Amino acid sequence: LPQDFLFRSKMKPHSLRGTDGCRVFEELVVMEEDMVLEKRRFSAFFKTDLDQTLRTYGIDTVAVCGMTSSFCVLATAFDSVCHDFYTIILEDCTCAHKGDVHRIVMDLYRNTPLLPIFRVMESHEFLKEYDEGKKD
Repeated sequence: LPQDFLFRSKMKPHSLRGTDGCRVFEELVVMEEDMVLEKRRFSAFFKTDLDQTLRTYGIDTVAVCGMTSSFCVLATAFDSVCHDFYTIILEDCTCAHKGDVHRIVMDLYRNTPLLPIFRVMESHEFLKEYDEGKKD
């Protein structure tokens, strides 16, 4: 919302409800069966029903992608772990305002003590692991 507390900082208002800034990118085609979650803050878990929705579908692993790796992606990933989900940041499906910032964040969490419940990996590695898991 335009009056959001976060906009009292140096952060300029963005992604406001009802504007193009909060819409899903055209390249990501939203299908009729897809669920679109409107975030309120950095984490997709904050004041949303994401936790309950994932549990309803029996999900135990969350793959996080999006913008910005040093804020929203990281906040969502940490909240995912805090909600007891295995969590993977998809390194090649996230970004930051600068490439070096993204690399530093990914490198920082690549070898975390939270392995294997919190990991950083490429999307093709994740999909391979997912496909192999479906065979079991």
